[in-house]
Amino acid sequence: MIVSEDMKRSRQSSTASPMPVLTVSRATTGFIQRGHPWVRPDRFTRGLDTLTCGEPCLLIDERGMGQALALADPEAPVCARVYSTRTDRPFDPASAAEHAWERRKPLHNDPATNCYRLVHGEADGLPGLQIDRFGPCLSAVITARCIMPYLDVILGVLAARLPGATVVIHEHLDDVRRAAVVSRRWPNSNAADPSQIIEGHELGVHYPLRPGAGIASGLYIDQRMNRAWLGTRCRGKSVLNLFAYTGAFSLSLLSAGAARAIDVDLGGPALERATTAAARNGLSERHTTVHGDARTFCASDRTTHDIVIIDPPTAAQGAGGWLLRRDFPELLRLAWERVAPGGLLFATCNTLGKPFPLRETLMTVCGHGQFTNPPGPGPDVPQLRGFPEGLPFRCAALVKPAH
Repeated sequence: MIVSEDMKRSRQSSTASPMPVLTVSRATTGFIQRGHPWVRPDRFTRGLDTLTCGEPCLLIDERGMGQALALADPEAPVCARVYSTRTDRPFDPASAAEHAWERRKPLHNDPATNCYRLVHGEADGLPGLQIDRFGPCLSAVITARCIMPYLDVILGVLAARLPGATVVIHEHLDDVRRAAVVSRRWPNSNAADPSQIIEGHELGVHYPLRPGAGIASGLYIDQRMNRAWLGTRCRGKSVLNLFAYTGAFSLSLLSAGAARAIDVDLGGPALERATTAAARNGLSERHTTVHGDARTFCASDRTTHDIVIIDPPTAAQGAGGWLLRRDFPELLRLAWERVAPGGLLFATCNTLGKPFPLRETLMTVCGHGQFTNPPGPGPDVPQLRGFPEGLPFRCAALVKPAH
């Protein structure tokens, strides 16, 4: 085997034993060089049986050339996750957590917002880990076992930056349709209280949140920039929010000057939380909820709205069920009919599985209109080149002709 200079430097930089090596295929090497941080084992993978979960390793190609450094996860479908493309950098979770905190410095000093992402997995050099701040609480979501040996160190660094913060850990190692998310407090590992309510705020709007209730606390912070963008276009406008959940889009736009907003969702408890938040922010008189199916509502209601928002899940039960790939095109068509002349349809979908062709579908089912570009995730949700799995959603906005 040819030992590259990168590999030599990596071994020489360690004061302990030489870093173990994982050989990856030519195809995997190509993915890594294009920026993708995941290694899926194939028939050319060598050395996986010598690694333990969470162990740092040097990824080398079939010629022995160093490509990146990764954390091993031998039993998982993704058997290694890159934490650095520099092959002379040992894994230092404390420094990575400090760096993640510092790159969010503008948000730490924003009096209008204390809900945002502190760690975005591979893009912050902490593979398999997402940490959100919800006011006085840190919510950590683990998506890969390889990060678990370092969790105490990482959370210790961030908790020290927020003295007195409550810290909740959610183990989300599988699809929620196959295995429940396990939530616990840190550092004592007691079960998290799903009913505990804390208050956070985003763009000046206050939200009652439940960080102990699983990965859905009541606010999806990755849509903050889209809410701010829509807020600059909403003054005096009417808003229809489909799959509204707890109403964050509506409440944000009402706070920014929208004339009225309707939240439509099949989740009664979520709508109750939207109603509570509207009252907390003094927005109740302009806020309405409809407990029902978005497709049924759009097909039966003849009212038009200046801004229509659709932020659906990939799948859901109730009212015949919802499968995004099957049902989204028809809902987009129905929603377009509810957009007033000169109004805007904002649509988004998450990136789980095969990407949904959102813009292409809008062009097909709406037939006319002018695309405008919403910002997407904010700087606290950084993206890696060549890693579409790191993008939490796709979004598009279409403006209807005025006449």
